[in-house]
Order: sequence, then C-alpha cells, then structure tokens
Amino acid sequence: MAIFSDTLALPSVSIMFFVYNLVQNRPVMNDDAAVEYLEKLQRAKGAFDHVFYVELWVAALTGLAEEYSDYPGSGGHALLWKSFVLVKLPALIEKLEARKSSKPDENEEIKYGRHECVINQLSGFRGLFNTCNPHLEGTIEDIIFQVADISVDILKACFKRNLLRREFALRQLELEWSGSDSMEIDSYAGSILDDPNSDMIEKFVSEIPKRFMDQESRIETILRLITEWSNDQKLRHLSILCRLLGETSALLDIIHLYHHPSKILQPLEQLCNTWERSNNDDNFESYLQDCESFGTIFLFFVNIIDRYELYKNLKDILCNEKGFCHMWILQSSVVYEKRSLNPEKSDMVDFWVSAMSATEDIHNELIMATNPRILIELAPTIFKYALAGINKHSISVTTVTFETLSKNFEFFLKPYSSYALVGAIQWLCDDVFFKGQNTISSKVLKFLISSKDFPVSVARLVANKVMNILDNSVGSLPSVEDTETDFKLKLAAANNEPVLSSSKHPYETLFSRFWTMFKSIVYGGRQLKSTPNNMNIEYDIESPQMDLSLDLSWRGSHHLDISLFRSCLEIHGPKIFVDLIVEDILNISKKGIGYRAAELGASLITIPLCCTWNAHLHPNNLIYIFFSDALVRALDRKVNLYVQGQALGTLTLIVLITWNIQSNVSTKIGGKSIYEVFIEHVLPKFQNQKNDSENDITHHKETWSKLMYGPTRGFIDSLISNNNLIEEVPQLAVFKS
Repeated sequence: MAIFSDTLALPSVSIMFFVYNLVQNRPVMNDDAAVEYLEKLQRAKGAFDHVFYVELWVAALTGLAEEYSDYPGSGGHALLWKSFVLVKLPALIEKLEARKSSKPDENEEIKYGRHECVINQLSGFRGLFNTCNPHLEGTIEDIIFQVADISVDILKACFKRNLLRREFALRQLELEWSGSDSMEIDSYAGSILDDPNSDMIEKFVSEIPKRFMDQESRIETILRLITEWSNDQKLRHLSILCRLLGETSALLDIIHLYHHPSKILQPLEQLCNTWERSNNDDNFESYLQDCESFGTIFLFFVNIIDRYELYKNLKDILCNEKGFCHMWILQSSVVYEKRSLNPEKSDMVDFWVSAMSATEDIHNELIMATNPRILIELAPTIFKYALAGINKHSISVTTVTFETLSKNFEFFLKPYSSYALVGAIQWLCDDVFFKGQNTISSKVLKFLISSKDFPVSVARLVANKVMNILDNSVGSLPSVEDTETDFKLKLAAANNEPVLSSSKHPYETLFSRFWTMFKSIVYGGRQLKSTPNNMNIEYDIESPQMDLSLDLSWRGSHHLDISLFRSCLEIHGPKIFVDLIVEDILNISKKGIGYRAAELGASLITIPLCCTWNAHLHPNNLIYIFFSDALVRALDRKVNLYVQGQALGTLTLIVLITWNIQSNVSTKIGGKSIYEVFIEHVLPKFQNQKNDSENDITHHKETWSKLMYGPTRGFIDSLISNNNLIEEVPQLAVFKS
C-alpha cells in the first residue's frame, strides 16, 4: 500500500550539507557511518520516511543542477554529481532501508509504496529535472521520463536496488525494459588480466564515468587490477592504467566517492617501496622502460595524495610509516649534507654531480646502477651540489647560458627520470624564495618549467610553489611573463577539469567569507543575480562591517563550499570556529530562521571536515568545546530572546542525536558518552546551585534555576520537543510537566 502525503518537501540545510560534504570532501565518509548518520538525522528532524527521501533526492539533484549552472559548457563536476545521484545515493538508501527492515512493522509492500510515493513527488520538480538535462531539447513537460532524461536513470537505479516494483517502473517509462543494462564485468576483467593491452585498458577506463548502471562493478575491477598488478610487479600494465586514471581527474573523484584512498594507495605504496630491477635483465632499453613505468606509477601515487591533501593524515592512508613513500612525502625537498649520508649515497651524489658537469652524456652504467627511489630521494641534493659547481666556475649569474643548463640538467627532463623532478623543483622554489630572484636557482627553475619536455604530471604537483615564485617575481626573472604563460598552459593541460578543493580562501578574508556563506546558505543558498551593493538590502547577507566593493566571485550559484569551512577550522582553530557558529546562530535567529541556522551549525560540528592527525579538529573536540564552553557562555549571557534559546536548543538536539554512535568508541569524549558530557556541563545551568547537590533534577522542580523562566526557556522547549532525545536523556522528562 502506497503512502501518500501532500507535504511540500524541500531539502533542509542539514541534508544539503550532508550531500555536499559527501561529494566535495575526501576521504569520503564510509557507507556505514553515512547511513547511521542519516538514520539519526531523520530521528532528530522527526521526518516521515518518504519526506526525508524526497529531501535527499532534491538535495542531490540540486547539486547536479548547480554544477551545470556554474559550468554551462562542461558541467564541471557534473559526472561526479551524476554518479552520486544515480549510484551512491541509491546505494545509501538501500542500506538505510536494510536497517529499517529489522523493524517488526516493516514489509516489502510498505517499502515499495514509500519509494513509489517519492518518485511521484519528484516528478513535480520539473524545473529541477530540466536543469539536470542541459543537452535535451523540448519543453519542461516533454522532458520528464524521456529516454535520455535523468529521471529514467533514477527509475532504473531504484529498480536495481529493489526499491521499486517492476510494473511501477515500466508504467512510468511506458516502454519495454529488460531490467538490466549492465555487462558481464567479471569476464571483461578476466580478459584484461589474461591478455592486457593498452587499447583494451583504455576502452575499459574511458567508459566508466558515463556508465552509471555498472559503474560500481567497473571500479571494483579497477581496484582489483591495481592490487593484482602491484603484487605481481607488472610495471608496464600498471603504468598504463595509472596514466589513464591520472589523465581523467573526473574518474579519480568518482572512484574516491565510493572508496577510501587507501584502497588504491596501499598496493601502489608497496610496489614503490619494494620494486627492484631483475638481476637477470641487463638490457638498457628495457631498464629505461621500467624506470619510466615506475615513474608514472609513483607520480600517480603522489598525485592522489596531493589532490585530496591526504598528507595531513598519512598514518590512516599508508601502511608502512618507515617505508620510502611515507618518508619521502614528509621530506620531499630535503637537501642532505654529504657527510650525513652513508658512503653509498654520498658516492652516488658525487657520481651524478660529476656526470652532470661532464661534456659527454651520462653513462648508461651510472643510470643502471641508480635505483629510482635513490634518484628521487637524492635529486634535491644532487641539484644543490651541481648548482654550487656552476656558481664556482661562473663569473656571475648572467654569464650562465641556457646551453650550459641544458648540458647539466636535460637528463632530468627525460621520461625515464623526470619523476625525480618533484622534490628538486620544490627545493629550487625554496632556494629562490629565500635567496632572491637573481640566483642561478631561478635560471635553472625557468629552464626546466619552460622546457617543452617538462611533464604535465610534474607540473601539477609543483604548481603551487612555482606559481608563488612567478607571481612574486616582479620581472626580475628573465622573461617571467613568457615563463608564467608557458607554465599555465602546462597546468591547463594537466587540469582539464576543476579540482574538488579548488577554492582559494586567503587568511585575511576567512572571517568575512565564513559569515557571508553561513548566512547565505541559511537564507536559501542562492546567489542573487544582482550587484553586490544591493545584496544586503534584499537578503541581508553582507556583514555590516564588510566592504561591499569586496570581490564576491569566489561564490558559486549555491556556494556551499566545504573547503571554506575546512580552511576556517584549520587556520583559526576549533574554539574560534565553534564560537563563530554560535554567534551566527544567535544573530540569525533574531529574524525567525534560527532552525535553518541551527541545522547548518550542527552539520559543521558533527560531520568531519578534515582528514588530519590533529584530534583537536575532529568532531569529538568541537562537540566538547560546544558543550563545555560556547553553549554555557551563550546561555549565561547572550540569549536575550526566546527564539535564540530555541535555536540553540535545536542545535543541541541535532548534535546529541546524530553524534551518539554507541557502537563507535571514537565518539567517546574523555571516556564519556556525549549525553554524559551534556548532563555534566549543560543541565546544571537549569538547576539552582544553592540547593543540595544530591537533589535530582528529574524529581525536584524547586531546583530549577531562573534560566527556566527567561528567554532560555526556548532552549529546553526545543529539547523536549523530540521524544527520541527524552528516551536517551530521561533527565529532560521533568521539563515536559
């Protein structure tokens, strides 16, 4: 039996933030944690199942529509959003339904009716569907449930997850459909493993981003290939796969929408840590091919870590803290004094410096005697001593010609050695930064990055440091404008699609941008098609202290930018971050929209924003600061209106319900549950401290403090409005009387 409701379901702020966080943040929250969070969020909101699901679908479709609005030509991250809409979200809903199926009053008919009701309600959002189909022609009414429409794919995805009855799907589509669009992935994977070739691998990889019905299976195959080829040390085949994945940034983002980065990185880490050339292989050309393949794999490995800023928490990403990869990432541009190296490495530096200054080419014997890992590790040191030799024999920097530099450094532009340039370029940038532009280091840097042979895979990894040097050159670097243009062209080739964390938020603008984004999201999230000067009149989203001439181009059409909130947390610290949230909620609640502000604040506190070793930036610590400090101070001195107390109560309610995951010991705060922390720090504020401490707040109304009879009464009223919370915190029950 279907469940019908005429409730208008629009995505709440908490659901929007949850969806955007899954798409934008890496590593992605694992499915079990995401499903548990959704289940608890629904309990906190007190929403009916079908209304909650409609909100989820509309939030996901809104993200896709906004992506097409921001990037009309390419769609930006549209493929990533479509993967979320058609694969990730149905999978989460399927798992959420599996948790609900354990309830005694649940059965298949109720589940089918619930989701058929959801599909019927979604069909009313025709403008949203139309925006998600930018390449279709026709009126809005004509597009719904047409063959190329995304609504058809949603129906198929839901049917595949057993959320809809077959007859319902066919009735909506009005066509014959077999119920399966997938191919035999396992047999295809087997053929690649048995007889791999570049054409077959390229065809398989290129189809993944747009084959949504079997996308998960294909990605599982990719992970299987990486694991097996890494274990078998099949460098040639693995390098082809890594090159294709590295060139398709959209596919990388999609893979990490489903899986933790360690699934890819750990097999590659093991290979890069242990690969050695076979003692029986003395063929020089074969060795160069192996070195080139190794370099491709290594640069792909580093690219993933750099792209998602995983270096902030390597212990959860990599498996060998003493291995080469882990150590190199921590000290990639370190230069060693020769006396600090062991004799073998010290001699290797001397051999390479001598070979680079010689008139003839570097000997094959030296190349074959140098393990790629050693070359990567010692490249900055080799560059330092090679530059010292050039300085020693040159009258001045101006006398050093490009021919001289070409003779010394062109070896590192070869495909079989360019992977060692990452650390060397980083060291050159540091040297130019500290010693100034008029140095031999600046000439070498310009020579390398302006060369047509400088690889784009390396350019992507050193882009930030190089652009920082070029932006501050003030013309002192010869032909700096041409150099910058050449390098930007390489970056354009390397980054043909926008990067997930591409927002650049300078330190000096973080406060104003946080305030602007927070308030704008609460008001609906849309950027007005008007000039900045009248935005504060129509939506009042600009701070009174803000310069209205400030460039607001950093905001997208919805501009729910997870990276801005993450930057604010990392730079300003957890206490200021929580204080900003509480202050914004208190200010916004004066205008009657405190509930949306509270939802956003709760999301910022309970959903992990940072992949970092720093436990102070984790939700546990944010929640502790909120209960033990920020909330207590707000209740004491800052709540002047009932609606302000009500908004803080809503924030507390959502935090208490969504973060109390009893099965996860990591959610304990100082060995205590979140409820125990709340009872210890917050509830005593509503109890008269002059009474005997043995008085139980659950039995003695006379112990209530004056806070119960002022504006802060709204705080308690919000808490007791949710019966689920009262079950968990029975001490609140007395306030209902």
